[in-house]
Amino acid sequence: MTPSNGIPDTYTTRWNTHSTPINSSASRSPSSSTQTRKYNTSCDGCRKSRVKCSGGVPCRRCATSYISSTCVYSLSQRRGKKRAGTNNVSSASNELPSLEITPSDVDMGAFSINMPSTSFEPQSIDPAVSSLPDLAETWFEQTLTDQDAGAISGTSGTANSPSLTEIVNALDSPPPSFCLKPKAKCPKACYADIHDMSGSVDAITQSPGQTPLDEILSLFQRVFHKSAQYLACQNCDTGCLRHINLVMLHQRQVNLLSELAEDPGEYLRNYFTQTTLGSFQTSKPDDIAIKQLMVRHAARDVRISVDADHKSATGFQERYIAGTLDLSDTGKLNVKWLVEVSENLRRTLEYVRVLLEKDDWAMKLLHS
Repeated sequence: MTPSNGIPDTYTTRWNTHSTPINSSASRSPSSSTQTRKYNTSCDGCRKSRVKCSGGVPCRRCATSYISSTCVYSLSQRRGKKRAGTNNVSSASNELPSLEITPSDVDMGAFSINMPSTSFEPQSIDPAVSSLPDLAETWFEQTLTDQDAGAISGTSGTANSPSLTEIVNALDSPPPSFCLKPKAKCPKACYADIHDMSGSVDAITQSPGQTPLDEILSLFQRVFHKSAQYLACQNCDTGCLRHINLVMLHQRQVNLLSELAEDPGEYLRNYFTQTTLGSFQTSKPDDIAIKQLMVRHAARDVRISVDADHKSATGFQERYIAGTLDLSDTGKLNVKWLVEVSENLRRTLEYVRVLLEKDDWAMKLLHS
């Protein structure tokens, strides 16, 4: 502990009011504490933010944070191996450093001390040091609003100690993509058409018998052409997402074809209109045969689209096996899903084809 002759008079007058003697654990002359001035190795701004300082005037952090003019190094408060109190601040022009009594400075086992609960305030604070809280707040506001600040991008020496700003920006950053390429704006809005038609097919499946066959066939024809357009579009996403959208649409088409092939009465009974060719009107059996042929052609178009889906999915798989395509774990699952679903759709369409080739398909409607 520092002897009383090295302590400012404002403090010794208070200590002298106590009758309990205080033994000093170490003696130190006042001149020895002021002979060699040592400055902190970190500037005040880095010490305030608790980050690693690169050194220099200005340091990297202050230079990239537009506060290089306030990059100040204060006098070191260390006394040998003991650290001075964190609440004491001394300026470069003050010859007498401030002092704080800590329990380690007093031999607690030898005697007891009754000290009044009086808080000591520093006698003088350098204006540059007193403005550090405002400067730090200004720096954080600039960093949060400026996306080009270099202190976040790793140019400062804070790699081992991330600041609050880096953590917040990391939370706001978008997640990494797995197999999707950046989307471009498509002037034809291909995805919107695919999405709308997928909802229309699903609505027909949910309410069987409420949509006439001619509307179903017209919808399937639009799906066939729009799917080919979406797959060949250069402005749409070229990764897994496009193929997933198409496979989901074709999956609903195959479900509707399966119901139509297994139980055509739900879709033909209420709209049993005969086909005409000019003034020629077909018989009921011929009318059913013509409708059967139209449904088979619709199933053929769906099969062509599903084959294109399967070819694209297996293309992803082959490129990955050959090492020419990098896929994350999510991307691998997406490719696996595309291959498996497209294979299942091909098997289901083969079953639909067999049903539609039967001669007695929907003939029971003649007797209803």
